[in-house]
Amino acid sequence: MKISNIKINAYGNLENKDIELKDGLNIVCGKNESGKSTLLSYITSTFYGISKLKDGKTISDYEKYKPWNNEEFSGRIGYELDNGEKYEVFRDFNKKNPNIYNSNLEDISKEFNIDKKEGNQFFVEQTGIDKQMYLSTVVSMQQEVRLDEKSQNILIQKIANLASTGEDSISYKKAIGKLQDKLRDEVGNTKTAQKPINVVIQELTEIKKQLEKSEPYKNKKYELENEKEKILKEINENEVKKCLYEELLELDNNQKENIQKINLSNSNKEENIRKLGELHKEKRIYEESKNELEKKIQDIKNKNEEEQLKIRNIENIRQDIENEETIKEQEVPKPRFSNMAFGIASIILIGLVIIFFSTKNYIYAGIFTIIEIILAIVFTVLRLKYSKESNRRKLEQAQKKKSLELKKEEIEKQKNEILDRIKEIETELESFMVQKNELIQKQSMIRGQEILLEKNNQSIINDINEMESKINEGLRAQKEILRKKYENKIEEYNLDQIINSTEVKQDNIKVGELINELKLKLRGLEIEENTIIPQLDNIVSLKEKEQFYNEEYENLKKKAEIINIAIENLGQAYEEMKTSITPKFTQNLSTSIEKITSSKYTKVTINDEKGMIVENSRGEYIEAGKLSTGTIDQLYLSLRLSMINDLSKESLPIILDETFAYFDESRLEQALRFIADNLKNHQAIIFTCTNREKEALNKLNVQYNLVEL
Repeated sequence: MKISNIKINAYGNLENKDIELKDGLNIVCGKNESGKSTLLSYITSTFYGISKLKDGKTISDYEKYKPWNNEEFSGRIGYELDNGEKYEVFRDFNKKNPNIYNSNLEDISKEFNIDKKEGNQFFVEQTGIDKQMYLSTVVSMQQEVRLDEKSQNILIQKIANLASTGEDSISYKKAIGKLQDKLRDEVGNTKTAQKPINVVIQELTEIKKQLEKSEPYKNKKYELENEKEKILKEINENEVKKCLYEELLELDNNQKENIQKINLSNSNKEENIRKLGELHKEKRIYEESKNELEKKIQDIKNKNEEEQLKIRNIENIRQDIENEETIKEQEVPKPRFSNMAFGIASIILIGLVIIFFSTKNYIYAGIFTIIEIILAIVFTVLRLKYSKESNRRKLEQAQKKKSLELKKEEIEKQKNEILDRIKEIETELESFMVQKNELIQKQSMIRGQEILLEKNNQSIINDINEMESKINEGLRAQKEILRKKYENKIEEYNLDQIINSTEVKQDNIKVGELINELKLKLRGLEIEENTIIPQLDNIVSLKEKEQFYNEEYENLKKKAEIINIAIENLGQAYEEMKTSITPKFTQNLSTSIEKITSSKYTKVTINDEKGMIVENSRGEYIEAGKLSTGTIDQLYLSLRLSMINDLSKESLPIILDETFAYFDESRLEQALRFIADNLKNHQAIIFTCTNREKEALNKLNVQYNLVEL
C-alpha cells in the first residue's frame, strides 16, 4: 500500500495543505511545532477515526486537534493498495464515518462493515491491522525509540513482551503473576487463612451451630402459624358470607333506586303533559289571533280591490278622454279651386290677354281680362269664407281641448288620492302579513316543542316499562348470578339460607360481629407470637446470612474457576507463541539487527530465565540489559521493522516521527540503508526537524522525495 496524496482542509495547526508522496523514501521536513506530529496524527485519524475519549490523556485527540478559529475540520487522503486498486477517503472529523471513493469516484462506503463504537472499518478490512497494532508497529511516534538510561530495563521488557506476546505492553510473567495473586487474594484456598473463601466457610459453620440452637422456637412458631391459619380460614369464610350479604343488600338498594327512577320518570312525564297543555293553550291563542288577522287581512284586501276597481274606472274614463283627444279635428270644407288651380288659371288668362294684346285683338284681350278679374274676386271671396269657418272650428276645438284637460286633471287627482289610500292599505296589509307570519312561526315552534315533548314522553314510557320489567325479573336473575358466583365458596345449604333470607340486614350485622371476634382472637395469637419474635427474627437473619454466604461461596468458586481457566488459556497461548510465533520474530529480529548494526550483533534469543540475549560478532552472548542505550534503541527499531511484513496483508507505509533524533551518524546511516535496501516494498515517511536524514541519504546516494512543511 502507498499513500499518494494528502489534502488537509483544517486539522490542528495545519490548514489548506496539499502534500504529494511518492514510492520509496519520503522526508517530511519542518521546524519544531511546524505540524509534523499533527500530520502523523492526521494520517492515523483519517484511516481509523479520531477519538473523543481521553483514554488517560489530559484532553482527547478530538479536542486537541479541532481548530479553534475554523469551522472546517476535514481532509482527504488518496492511496493505492498492493493490487493496484486506488481509493480516496474523505473524513469530516465532526462526523463518525468517512466517505470512501474508488478510482471512478463512486462512493463505496456502504460496502464495508460499520462498528457502532469505532465507525467504518474500511481500513481494517483492507489491511487486516487494527489501530492499536498500527500504532505499535508501523508507526514509530516521536520519543518512542529512545529512552534514557534509567528506563533501559523498561524498553528491554517491551522488546521481550513483543517477542513473547505480540504486544509490547503485555508481559506473560506479569500477567500470570497477577492472575495468581488475584486468585490468592480475591479467592484463597485450603492453605490460606483470612482469605475470602476461608472467611465464608467459617461463617457458614457458625451459622449452622446457631440454627441448631434455635430449632425449638421454630416448632412453636409452626404451632402458632397453624392456629392462625385456621382462624384466618374461618375469617375468610365469614368475610365471603358478608360479601354475599352486602351484595344482597346492594340488590335491595338497586331495586329502590329503580323505583326512584320510575317515580322520577313519572314526574318527568307529568311535567311534560303539563307543558303540552300549556303549549296547546298557547297554540289556541295564536290560532285565534291568526284568525282575527286573517279576517282583517281579508277586509283590507276587499278595500284594496274596491280602490283598485276605482282606479280601473278612472283609467277607463281617462282612456275615453284620450280617445276623444285623438279624434281628428273636423276640418272646414276647402274651396273647390285650390291655390294651385287658381294660379294656373290666372297664368293661362294672363297669357291669353297678353297674346290678344300683342295681336291687337283688344276685344278678346278685354274679355279675358274681365274674366281674370272675376276669377280673382270669386277666389278671394271663397278664401275669406273658408278662413272664417276654419277659425270658428279652431276656437271650438280649443275650448273642447281645455275642457278635456280639466277633466284629465280632476281624474288624475282622484287617481292619486286612490293610490295613496291603496298604499296605506298595502302597508297595513304588509304589517298584518308580518304579524301573521310571526304567528305561524310561533305555531311551528310550538308544534316542534310538542313533538319533542311527545317523543320524550314516549321514551319515558318505554323506560318506565323497561325498568318495571327489570324490577320484576332482575331480582330473580341477580340472585341466580350470586348463587353461581358463590356456589364454590359457600356450602349449598348455607348459600340457600343466605340468598332466601328475609333478614339480610340483621344477618349481615351478625356475620360482621363474628368476624371481629375472630380477628380479636387472631390478634391474641399474634401477641403470643411476638413474644418469640426475637428468636424467630434471629432464625430468619441466620437463614438470610446462610443464603448470602452460600451464594458468596458459589461466586468465589466460579471466580476461582474463571481465573484458573484464564491462567490455563494464557499458558497455552504463551506456549503456542513460543513454539510458532516467537521463533519467527526472533529470526526476523536477528536478521534486522545484524543488518542495522552492520553484523556487530547477529542473533537475538529470548528465554524465560534471562529474558533477551544478544550474540555479538565474536559469538559472545550478552544480556540485553548490559547493552548500550544506542544499541537498545537499534534493537527496538529492528524489532518493529522486522515485524512489519507479518502484520498485514498489505505492505503498509513505514512512518517514523523523529525516530533517529538520538542516533549518531553511523547508526543513522545503518538504519536508513536497512530501510532502503530491505523494505523496498514499503513506502517510508520520515518526519524530521533537521537535515541529518537528507545528508545521510545523499551520502548513501539513495533517492528520496522531500516535503517541506
